[in-house]
Amino acid sequence: MKKLKHIFVLILCMMFMLSATLTSAHSGRTDSYGGHHDYRNISGLGSYHYHCGGYPPHLHKNGVCPYSTPKTVKKTSSSTSKYYTSSVVKKVQSKLTDLGFKCGNIDGKYGQKTKKAIKKFQKSEHLTTNGKINQTLLKHLNIKI
Repeated sequence: MKKLKHIFVLILCMMFMLSATLTSAHSGRTDSYGGHHDYRNISGLGSYHYHCGGYPPHLHKNGVCPYSTPKTVKKTSSSTSKYYTSSVVKKVQSKLTDLGFKCGNIDGKYGQKTKKAIKKFQKSEHLTTNGKINQTLLKHLNIKI
């Protein structure tokens, strides 16, 4: 029985080693852009290529990954866009920080930390908890625009 286990483990190891040699992946660290050098041109794509999201080696034509889907831009009406200007977001961030709701840097950017802080504030005020900047939120924060 013990000998059978050793043979089984040996076969598994050999299968793993064989599968590793059959793949086109190669060693190498990626840079800040997600690509890396392939000086021996193992991939056949030249001396530099990408492995985004586990896809096979590829190039980025015009800086765009062929495997990424373009993000759709959500259109907002003019009545809601005024709440997301840099100056309004800064006022909201400043007020939330003063009240003890951490929203990161007061930089005028509506990011995840700001949204999370807004949600916490809305919950504490028993408002609709959606993380959005709207007239109700501004009223509860005593912000006029």
